[in-house]
Amino acid sequence: MAEFGSLGEGETQGRLLVVEAEEIEANNILQLIRAADVVIEGFPDQEHGNTAGFELPDDASEQASIFKNIFQTTGFFERFSFKRERPVAVAMAVNAWPDRRIVYAIHKLSRCYETEAITPWSAHPRFGQIFEKHSDEFSDHVRSSIAINLAFSAIEEMKLQVKSSREKPRWLDNKYTWNPTVLMDLKSRLDRVGINPERTFDWIVRGDETEIPIEPVRDQFSAYSDGKIVRDVQFSLPDAIHACSYLRNFVTAHAFGKSTQRLGPYEVYNVQQVARFLILSICGLFNVWTRDLMEQMALQLKCDES
Repeated sequence: MAEFGSLGEGETQGRLLVVEAEEIEANNILQLIRAADVVIEGFPDQEHGNTAGFELPDDASEQASIFKNIFQTTGFFERFSFKRERPVAVAMAVNAWPDRRIVYAIHKLSRCYETEAITPWSAHPRFGQIFEKHSDEFSDHVRSSIAINLAFSAIEEMKLQVKSSREKPRWLDNKYTWNPTVLMDLKSRLDRVGINPERTFDWIVRGDETEIPIEPVRDQFSAYSDGKIVRDVQFSLPDAIHACSYLRNFVTAHAFGKSTQRLGPYEVYNVQQVARFLILSICGLFNVWTRDLMEQMALQLKCDES
């Protein structure tokens, strides 16, 4: 492997992921892992590797020939991708695989990021407002709407949307007091999948007050908000899920109106972040990284040996 360059400090040889399955199932597994990569990163994959598996014969000599004459050749070798958090993506795929709805949720959010995304670090409060909040280009309005619809559809796949109707309204009054029945239903569904319904969520709001106002308007700023450039709001998790549905129901899902041109990257980012948190949490991987999995594996091996 010397022709591909020497290892840098702290680097190790890569590992080849081999899936023993029929072609369609193997491709579904690999594509799910790749989609999980995007969800974990919170940003689309900039490396264009293979989207399908490479069939390996059973004969050992034929395998060796493929490794030497195909995999290790310049041009093909570069198509292999490295992701530091790839083990977390594999764990996400494993945890999601038994539930087709979670699989679809991951794919939908991955495609959402590929449709429109900002880098996660750019939403950090230290950077204030980096992006223009609105665009006059019609195609941008369509792209942002598609991204929001995909992200919210991922939430629906997990059955974690607010369930209300004319007979069972979301609010009790014009002050937007939650209907206890509707709120308890959502909280119980969150609780059943291991998500704390009392968790809070920072909804990103930057720059001048030109964004689409989310009803109900909550006036509780995040701890780091300055009330000027950084006007991020702290939502309860149910309020954050409602805010996603508000954008989908009243702005993006139907014929466009005056509010559509006020969509921008921060609205897309917020809905993506809610969906991402729910997916990671339902897979038991929120705030879990490769080093955590390695520590868990080492501990398990130690327990098995004792």
